[in-house]
Amino acid sequence: MKTAMRIYLTFMLTTVIHVSCSSMNDVSNLHTTLLQNYNSEVRPGDNQFLPTNVNVTFNLVAIQEFDEVDGKFAVIGFFEVTWVDSRMSWNPTDYNNTYTMLFSQDVVWKPTLLSINPFSKIDQLGKDFMTVRYYYNGFAYWSPGEILSSSCSVDVTFFPFDQQTCLITLMSWGTWPNEILLQSTLTNFKMGFYSEHGTWKISSTSAVDSTTTGMSVIDLSVTMERRPAFFVVNIVLPVMFLMGLNCCVFILPPESGERVSYSITVLLAIAVFMTLTGDNLPKTSEPMSLLSYFLMSDLVFSAVICLITMLGLRLHYKDDKHPVPSYLKRLVRCCKCSSNQKPRNDVRPFCTDEKIVQFSDFNRKDNMSADPDVSWRDVSKALDTLLLWISIVGLVISIISFFIILKKLV
Repeated sequence: MKTAMRIYLTFMLTTVIHVSCSSMNDVSNLHTTLLQNYNSEVRPGDNQFLPTNVNVTFNLVAIQEFDEVDGKFAVIGFFEVTWVDSRMSWNPTDYNNTYTMLFSQDVVWKPTLLSINPFSKIDQLGKDFMTVRYYYNGFAYWSPGEILSSSCSVDVTFFPFDQQTCLITLMSWGTWPNEILLQSTLTNFKMGFYSEHGTWKISSTSAVDSTTTGMSVIDLSVTMERRPAFFVVNIVLPVMFLMGLNCCVFILPPESGERVSYSITVLLAIAVFMTLTGDNLPKTSEPMSLLSYFLMSDLVFSAVICLITMLGLRLHYKDDKHPVPSYLKRLVRCCKCSSNQKPRNDVRPFCTDEKIVQFSDFNRKDNMSADPDVSWRDVSKALDTLLLWISIVGLVISIISFFIILKKLV
């Protein structure tokens, strides 16, 4: 047993002694050797008639900004760019098993990548402090981090239930597809480092390389869905409640003297919500948001109620010397019948013909005395009841129609 243990320890010590690692001198010598006759202005490739394949993968970290008014879309992320440069290959055993090396991106060749649809200015990817890692077989790995901003056309037709698609087009500046060929390793983004955005939810991403425009480009596309809870709670629901309160102006007694001020206050409140909605939308006429049309219809609805309220007060305080038209009298009687209709179970005793005639004359006189002339206040009260129900029905129909149209179009 002791002999076997001694043999095992001797084998382990021998293995450890013969394991070698690269020193500072080895790395320094390798660095000098690789850059001795290296020209960073010449692209990789032993056969310059063949294009240099550059593989690109994008890692999305966060959505920094999406401004619907200005059409600005900005994301934070980093690329994984790889290619093969045979000039940067070596035998690891010649440098004590040195398998990888780091070089500043300014001293070696790298593709000049940039976005060709920026929002403000054109700038290439990569900062001065970034490096390129080479492996012994010539495989190069470059990972530039960047805040990418681009112009994005915004469609707010279904705001706040809208969906937006923004595009960032990447290309190698100053080169043709037969020189630098950009290839997308994946058909979508890597989302391992992504942090959720409070307003937008990413539904899909895509990365497609193409040469259809005569240039080698990669189209990075992001499709986002808005989280509508904030706008529903702060705009849509308050406007609906205001419209409901607007209908209640017909319940307020005319003698209170507050009808006109109440209806105008609700009208101004709806106008304020239209201003808030307009501040969050692009200043364009095509396309227009359905919510803007809905708020405009609410504003017109409130303005009509204000006008009807004023006319109703004018009728309420109209002098009774002016006769009430017959059609308004019929309207008042219909409202009274619908509100005071009760079942009648009259049981009358048997009468002679003479008594029947006397009862008919008495009943006619009783009806004439029970149906006095209708006053203008009665007309105003009947119109208030009728307009209250008409406004409530119109409000319900407009709200249901808005959501039905929105659901069908979305």
